[in-house]
Amino acid sequence: MNPKEQSELEAAIRRELKALPELTAPAALSGRVMAIIERRAHAPWHRRPWMTWPAGLQATSLAVLFLIFGGLCLAGWEMAHAPVILEPAHRAGSWLAGLNTVGSLFGVLANTVVLVVKKLGTAFIIAGLVAAGLGYAICMSAGTYYFRMAFAKR
Repeated sequence: MNPKEQSELEAAIRRELKALPELTAPAALSGRVMAIIERRAHAPWHRRPWMTWPAGLQATSLAVLFLIFGGLCLAGWEMAHAPVILEPAHRAGSWLAGLNTVGSLFGVLANTVVLVVKKLGTAFIIAGLVAAGLGYAICMSAGTYYFRMAFAKR
């Protein structure tokens, strides 16, 4: 669709939507909605959103949350330096060092494969894949032939 047709379609849709009459809500629905709004307006402070709480309660709750967060940070810091935590952490670190060696090996192998692909060229790689596919097809057909020969009725 070209831009001119698209803008004409948008204008036609806009005209049709503006020509529609205004919808009114059913009486039962509007009554329920107004009741919910009234209940929310008169809800106790702890049931309303935090931004509508009284300023003193907001400040107090914020201070309590900061104290809890600070306490958790301090507890985490102290636990990280406790001997009960340090010994298993050192053991896990030595185990992960072995995994790091394996990861480095895979990285080197991946780089080697990339270099081989760059040096050999696309044609050689495609020829190798075709040869591997043909070899697979030959093995499958020979296997099927020998299987049928082995279980053939005589």
